[in-house]
Amino acid sequence: MTQMRTSSLFACLAIAVLAACAGPGKDSGPAMITPANLDRLVDRDWLLKTITVDSQRVIMHVDATQTLAFGSDGRVTGYGGVNRFAGIYKFSPQGVLSFPAPGLITTRMAGPPEIMDKERAYLKGLAQATRAIVARGALQLQNEDGATVLVFEQVK
Repeated sequence: MTQMRTSSLFACLAIAVLAACAGPGKDSGPAMITPANLDRLVDRDWLLKTITVDSQRVIMHVDATQTLAFGSDGRVTGYGGVNRFAGIYKFSPQGVLSFPAPGLITTRMAGPPEIMDKERAYLKGLAQATRAIVARGALQLQNEDGATVLVFEQVK
């Protein structure tokens, strides 16, 4: 019961934070992504700003740029800091995000251990994400209980 209240509180807080990032204009208010409003998410480049995985805050690395892009063709691509990744995404009518099998596929380059650790956390967080909330210039991916949260800024 407490976990459910925490999850609801977290979702409300996330929407409030994203609303604060929103500016005036059409479709600038926060919204959970569904197939009906997918245009607010796709064909934009997103830069990871903060990440929490399994309730553990991951400290960002200054040399690890991590990106994400959802295509209108149902493909997702990005950069984890060392490797590129790609896959397919789907949103249910209720807004549940999934990355169907085989999931996200990465290149297999090696890099500095500290950046590889950040990349693993990023890919784990993406795989756990089940919903997306957007507001003008901001994207938040999170899992159902709010223990994993990835916050992105739109690249201009």
